[in-house]
Amino acid sequence: MKESQDLELYFQGFVTPVFSLPDLPLAEEPHVGRWREYLRMRHDRDIFASLQERLPQLCIPQHPGISASAAYAAVMKRGALFSATDFNGRLTLERPDLLTLEIHSHFAGALPVLATTHREDFVRLVNAIGNRCEPATIPDGVHAKCIGGINNWDRVNLLHDLWNKGQVFKVPGERWGAALQRVAKEEPEIIRDRVVLLHQAPYGSVCYSDVPGMPDAATWLAASGKLRIEHEFTHYATKRIHGQMRSNMLDELIADCMGFTASLGAFSAPLFRRCMGIDDKARIPQGARAWEYLQGLSQAEAMAVVDLTLKAAEHLQRALTMRPCPAGPGLVLGLTSLTLPQMAASDGVEIISSTLDRFAGEG
Repeated sequence: MKESQDLELYFQGFVTPVFSLPDLPLAEEPHVGRWREYLRMRHDRDIFASLQERLPQLCIPQHPGISASAAYAAVMKRGALFSATDFNGRLTLERPDLLTLEIHSHFAGALPVLATTHREDFVRLVNAIGNRCEPATIPDGVHAKCIGGINNWDRVNLLHDLWNKGQVFKVPGERWGAALQRVAKEEPEIIRDRVVLLHQAPYGSVCYSDVPGMPDAATWLAASGKLRIEHEFTHYATKRIHGQMRSNMLDELIADCMGFTASLGAFSAPLFRRCMGIDDKARIPQGARAWEYLQGLSQAEAMAVVDLTLKAAEHLQRALTMRPCPAGPGLVLGLTSLTLPQMAASDGVEIISSTLDRFAGEG
């Protein structure tokens, strides 16, 4: 089968090869310290109410077209204070008491993690933080998001205070608006955040009885939480190491491999297929998690990607059975140096094994 240009582009690996890492863990990004303060400042209130005082996007009601409104522009683009009057209401969660915040440590660097067992609240949080407060639909099989580029007006206001005192990047004659635009372009990490959002549910919506060796639903739910965390932080690792966080089946295979290994002790190709929502005949039902990573492809192209991904997963399981590798930097660096076609090739098992041997000392 001759690959289309879309498939050729889709099957490209990570563009920046990395063969070793500096001291680990990687340094925290600037926003993480402020989120630690949010934890300390909550006092006896629920964390959602506390965060609403800092992040106006968590206050804005979600309606189609809200991001095009003058009120949204005033608050989210110019930093005006949120007023419920301007928006005819305020965003609420159905179960704010179920929302938790923790700062999770990882070799790629720590990040704030917001988690809830309430599905609709998870969707609201994703739309507030990652979809400009527009009420978008999220596939049923998606239970986590690592979202970056989040405008944090709380940090902007703190920066403004320091700028007024002449303590940061003040250029003679430059007004604050121009200074802020310059910082947003040159050093966006100073004012923009990244958080992980989790819906605490069985991973990939898979029942515990479909997970080999899983004794009960409670054990699978706990394992799913650990799996999901490692999965999202693997995406974060590729962003920090390679400068890329992609919606691609290679990225999902690597992230699931890390998650399965960290949580279950081994990678399983059949479980990977189930967690992607792909049936045993390689068909993808509507709403399956896999469709999230096949967008922009034709039906034939999507099926070609799935076929190659499942072969790559089988070879990955065989390689890791022969040569076990812990969930750590070496596994990430090794797998991100490969492509799906390489892993799915007739000699894919040998390619994966020899590649992991080269990175065995990392971490």
